[in-house]
Amino acid sequence: MQLRHRKKLPPFGKELAEKLQSDNPPWLVIVCIGRDCWRRARHWQKNPSVWALVMPASESPLGFIWQVAALYILIDWDLGPTHKQIIHLVKVLLVAGAEQVTVRPCWVDINEPAFEYDASRPVNCRWVQIREQIMIYPGLKRRNGDVSA
Repeated sequence: MQLRHRKKLPPFGKELAEKLQSDNPPWLVIVCIGRDCWRRARHWQKNPSVWALVMPASESPLGFIWQVAALYILIDWDLGPTHKQIIHLVKVLLVAGAEQVTVRPCWVDINEPAFEYDASRPVNCRWVQIREQIMIYPGLKRRNGDVSA
């Protein structure tokens, strides 16, 4: 007999469930992942209009129940998780119904260029990405052309 792993809420998910039922639910949910994610989540939770969850980098986002339908999500990404892990998390959140997912790599200086021109490369490949950048992924409803609520 094989035991199936039961899905659970992510850290701080129970509190989010309660807040979503309140008269003043958060309009933004921050998912902290990577270095110092627990401290960062607690810092975000001081703002009454948002809520923060923790995504342990050592676990799969598929193991959690994400209560993010129709919510805007900010992934607060610090050192540790790979780009592949972040993209997997984005996909899971979009499938769970997130309205939009924004990925913010914390260690990046956004004042530095994200792309560099390399004249030695073929004409259609001369702009080369040289650092991570903030990325915004629209919800699946919008991506498919359905903008109805």
